[in-house]
Amino acid sequence: MCLICVELDKNAMTFGEGRRALGEMRRGLETSHVPEVEAKLDEAERQASLVTPANAPVP
Repeated sequence: MCLICVELDKNAMTFGEGRRALGEMRRGLETSHVPEVEAKLDEAERQASLVTPANAPVP
């Protein structure tokens, strides 16, 4: 598991930050892991789009 996946799992990184980090780290990651990271980022983005002010998590 890479740093992006770990931080996404801990909710310590937004999908935007994760996409930026993936752009910087893509060459250093195993080719087979990149689609998994992209899928996690897609899911994080989908989850973020479901959050509205009424049900936003409290920090």
